[in-house]
Amino acid sequence: MALMTETQSMKISEGYSFDDVLLVPQYSEISSRSTCDVTPLLPKLKLNIPVFAANMDTICGISMVKKMDSLGGCGVLHRYLPASSTHNLIQEWDEDSPMLVVAVGTLEKDKPRIISVTKSGKQNIGICVDIAHGNSKNMLDTLEYIKKNKDFGGPVIAGNVCTYDGARRLFDAGADIVKVGVGPGSTCTTRIKTGTGIPQLAAIQLCAPAGPIIADGGIRTPGDAAKAIAMGAKAVMVGGMLAGTDHVPLYGNPEPMMQFRGMASKEAREECGQASNHAEGVAKLVNKQGKGSTEKVITDIVEGIMSSMSYSGATTIEDFQEKALFVKVTPSSVKENGAHHGS
Repeated sequence: MALMTETQSMKISEGYSFDDVLLVPQYSEISSRSTCDVTPLLPKLKLNIPVFAANMDTICGISMVKKMDSLGGCGVLHRYLPASSTHNLIQEWDEDSPMLVVAVGTLEKDKPRIISVTKSGKQNIGICVDIAHGNSKNMLDTLEYIKKNKDFGGPVIAGNVCTYDGARRLFDAGADIVKVGVGPGSTCTTRIKTGTGIPQLAAIQLCAPAGPIIADGGIRTPGDAAKAIAMGAKAVMVGGMLAGTDHVPLYGNPEPMMQFRGMASKEAREECGQASNHAEGVAKLVNKQGKGSTEKVITDIVEGIMSSMSYSGATTIEDFQEKALFVKVTPSSVKENGAHHGS
């Protein structure tokens, strides 16, 4: 095997994900994690907790939007509803109701839905431009169209990207918040199908200096969420952790198991009339969880973040990000992390 030339080696850099590091415990004067303030500072969005429910059709419908609001977070309504249904929902949305952030596609493919959001005239309607490769002309054209509508004053979230240049480009084009993550989702196969992406923790580190970001994908535990926040994300977006919980769409069906699927999966695309031979996601069945399960998952994530902050001696998210120290770990440490008695 030929050795790499100097030019080729310059193209390779290291990137870490959540299991590759641990947060280093530090001196703390915090007597209880309950005193840690997890309020995220996000433009045009007033949240009490740094958690979003993912805009996936098996995760976030109206029930999840309302539940996340009641818990202090935010649910982003998925874009696989018919455009007419989204329009009707926006028209009926009461200006005393919670913030409704609606996911949309590109201007080329989803203009009617974009118009429904931007022409609503309601201050509690936001938009999330949801494109697999957000660092693209399609994204810039869509953001330009949205920002031209001076009557629209809601938050503009855009993504997904995984580099500083990509994030900065979206902020410069008018995004208030940028979603970070290419390929880390539990039902995403983009990295397998395309060989493209950046390990999620590295992507967060790269993008955070550009502006307020949401870490989207790869969050499997409260500890992962804490690492994402510590590395610079203002909030995390979760999908798989909420799969099968009591506020996902179709929870009322009598079957004991439910489908959880990536939005680029064959099943999701067929459901919305966008069938394609190329899929970059999978679908799987998950157990239906009991009543109160959505709140339990979100509470567990938030309490994990608060506890992690207390280990770093941090009282706010901004303080946490300033104080946090990471240590690179070995595969042996990953095994050591969880319960392993008798293994």
